[in-house]
Amino acid sequence: MKRKTIRIILFILGGILGLLLLYKLYLSYLPELKLLVHFDHHNEELLIKMVRSHGIEDLAFLFILNAICVAIPGLSNGIFCVLNGILYGPAFGFIVNWISDILGQIILMQLLHKLYDIKHMSNGKIYKLLTTQKYPMVALTIGYLIPFIPSATASYVNILINKNDFKKQLIPIVIGVSPFAYLYAYGGDSILHLNTSRIIKAAVMIVAVALIAAAILFILKSVKKHTKKA
Repeated sequence: MKRKTIRIILFILGGILGLLLLYKLYLSYLPELKLLVHFDHHNEELLIKMVRSHGIEDLAFLFILNAICVAIPGLSNGIFCVLNGILYGPAFGFIVNWISDILGQIILMQLLHKLYDIKHMSNGKIYKLLTTQKYPMVALTIGYLIPFIPSATASYVNILINKNDFKKQLIPIVIGVSPFAYLYAYGGDSILHLNTSRIIKAAVMIVAVALIAAAILFILKSVKKHTKKA
């Protein structure tokens, strides 16, 4: 069977599984959604208590859903990371986001390694930006951190730089996905508590971290160019 056919089949199966999990979560949280539709500040405490009273089953479904969204190229898990913050708070929500992000990235690397041809990525601007840095591991870590850099591109670079060394492949993933895993969880918790100042703070921090990380990448590239000329 051709790799393209396998990719299509896996994408469809992943999409179906994701939709089933999403529907299961919808049924589980239907009472909270109804309360939210008719929300007023008098039932805010009840809503928070109901939202955070769900057990390990719903946690497992959200964990798997988040990992699937990371593992399938083209999908985004941001909304589920925020949802984890809403459901489990900033601390535990961060742990769920972080571990499921790492698992999803590992699965994504394996899929890319087996089902895609790395040559097709070598002409992309982001690919060249990450691979032409003086400190490629630092650039790779930042690649995982910046949300507008596709995870598939960062994973390709990871495979190229670290070959089959799983420990080295894991380091930039573990570090790179952690800031946004927390910020999304923090923002989700702020949304549940309807804390406008915290929501704005989370949004500003997300934009600031992304811009600072992008700036570091371009600075590192400029330093390398300057060093070569010298």
